[in-house]
Amino acid sequence: MSGTSPQTALTAQAVRIGVDGRLEVIDLGAEVSTGAAIRSAIGCRWFDVVRLTRDLDMWVDDEGAIQADAQVNLMATAIARAHGAIWQPFCGAVVFAAHDGNGATVGLSDAQKDALLTGAVFAHTVNH
Repeated sequence: MSGTSPQTALTAQAVRIGVDGRLEVIDLGAEVSTGAAIRSAIGCRWFDVVRLTRDLDMWVDDEGAIQADAQVNLMATAIARAHGAIWQPFCGAVVFAAHDGNGATVGLSDAQKDALLTGAVFAHTVNH
């Protein structure tokens, strides 16, 4: 018997940001599929991806903005705008993950995760 317990090992780390601005590290490998993990984390039926950088994706509720009780996720919208996605506010919880060279969703690198958790994801916009 070797390795860590499956309950403590995160295999595909992503960062979820709720509409309250709270950030949490989640494991996209904890569900049956990556899609199921994203739907569960966001709390939606349909989701879509917003490519922010060459390897950072933001997964959003595809119907989030048309819900009767839609709430703008100010933190996620600010992160998206800092990376050029300026065309709309984003509603509901979001999940940040990465993708490989083939476009498949993968966990965040430690640097990406840390940038999101510490706010360094905004660093390049501070002087603008």
